[in-house]
Amino acid sequence: MKIGIIIHTQSGHTAQFARAIAAKFNSNGHEAEIEMLRTSGQVSPGSRKFTIKNNPEVEQYDAILFGGPVWAFKASPVIMSYLSQLNRIKNKKVLSFVTMMLPFAWMGGKQAIKAMDQELEASGGDVLPGEILQFVLKANPQKMEQAVQRIYEAIIKE
Repeated sequence: MKIGIIIHTQSGHTAQFARAIAAKFNSNGHEAEIEMLRTSGQVSPGSRKFTIKNNPEVEQYDAILFGGPVWAFKASPVIMSYLSQLNRIKNKKVLSFVTMMLPFAWMGGKQAIKAMDQELEASGGDVLPGEILQFVLKANPQKMEQAVQRIYEAIIKE
C-alpha cells in the first residue's frame, strides 16, 4: 500500500510524529512518503497572509494522512488552507492527526481534528478516526508509539 503523509510543521513536532508513522508503514512492507507543506513567509495562529508554495498531489496514494500542529486551540491555518482546496481523494482512506503542546485533547486537539475531518469529508474521503499527540515539553515515546500503532491499524484494516 502506498501511503502519503502530508504535513505542516513549524517546531518540528509534527515532522517527528510523521517520521515515526512513516517508519512503521515502511518497516511493514508498505511505501510511506512524507510531503511537507511549504509557505511563503512566516505563519502564525489565525494568519491568512500566506501562500502555500507546493501543493502535493495525492492521486498516487492509496491512503493519505494529514497532520499539523494545534495553534491557539485550532488546527494550523496552513493545513486547513490545503485541506479546503483538496480534491481527488474520493473513496480514499484519509486520516488527520495533530500535535499540541497543551496537556489535554479538549484544549484544541479535538476541535482541530473535527475541523480537519469536516474538510476531508467534504472532499469525499473515507475519513478514519483522527489522532492527537500531546508534546508537553517533549514527546513521550510510549504515547507516540501507541498513537502510531492506532494509525497503522486504522489504515491497514480492510
